[in-house]
Amino acid sequence: MKRFGASQVAVQRSFAQLKDRGLIKSEVGRGTFFIGADTLEAPGREHPAPSSTIADNESGPSVLLLRRSISVARGRLLMEGLQKALVADGARVLELSYTDPVHARDVLKSLPRFDACVVQSTYRTIPIELLAELRDKCDVVAVDGLALAGSDVESVGIEWGEPLDAAMRRLHGQGHRRIAFATTAHPFLSTQLALRRYRSLALAAAETLDCTEITLPLLPDEGFADALVDHLQGLLRSAGSLPFSALVAWGIEDGAAFRAALAGIGLEVPDMLSIVLLGRPDIASEHADFFEIVGSHVADQVETLHRVIRMRMRSPGAPYGATLTQVRSRPGRSLAALPAAKARRSQR
Repeated sequence: MKRFGASQVAVQRSFAQLKDRGLIKSEVGRGTFFIGADTLEAPGREHPAPSSTIADNESGPSVLLLRRSISVARGRLLMEGLQKALVADGARVLELSYTDPVHARDVLKSLPRFDACVVQSTYRTIPIELLAELRDKCDVVAVDGLALAGSDVESVGIEWGEPLDAAMRRLHGQGHRRIAFATTAHPFLSTQLALRRYRSLALAAAETLDCTEITLPLLPDEGFADALVDHLQGLLRSAGSLPFSALVAWGIEDGAAFRAALAGIGLEVPDMLSIVLLGRPDIASEHADFFEIVGSHVADQVETLHRVIRMRMRSPGAPYGATLTQVRSRPGRSLAALPAAKARRSQR
């Protein structure tokens, strides 16, 4: 109800439809449980028209969309887009959410086999035990995100090194020579590649580029943006001004809130600080019609996952690997050219 803004009546009606189809059961004092799609084939059962979750075409492949239950706009949009694409192909699609890997494994035990599964962990580790369970349940396993390579699991995502490089070049071209990069301290492959690129750029242009690395031990859903604002406020208090004129920031999911928080500590963008975000240029809540942003479109991620799943079903013997999505950008008003005189002082 909270996530989708639905009324209690709407939720109860949906549960009643699922019960009528034999997909769920409720036990007083325990909760509501998924029974299994195999019950749909019980002899003599009359089935009402299925919902949009499972397609009509019983001859099509079955696909499980398994996502962590977290309110992240990107994750929700991706799963919705992927479900539509798969259903359009005639697939039978079931989307389920889980709270943690143990819960995911419990859910899988009650499910039948699927032809394919897409896992969305949203910044969390996918344990080997969960992957093993998925491989037992599904012929094709794809992970949303650049998390795995060298295994019999398809991994689709973006490495943030290339967008970081594009953002740095954009700022450098506007006269900025003191550029900070803010990201998570968690050792994700995709963000670690961005840090590696940033350090390489700093080393290669040490005489003309002053780099400040900001790593915070938080994830976007753990208050990363607020912690970044607090960090910048600490720099302002100790020095009276920031030691950089531009910032590249990863992990900002609410652009409007981030801009307001910066204004709250006296940082006007771009007058006092030019900012380029690393994120999803096609998500309005991230760029907020203001921030310049470089990253990957959710639509591209949907198309790539869809293509990889179909390829794997057609060619089960093809090599597994990591597939990178295209880097895209969206111009914004969060970047200003540094005046020549100020740029010279910054360089000195």
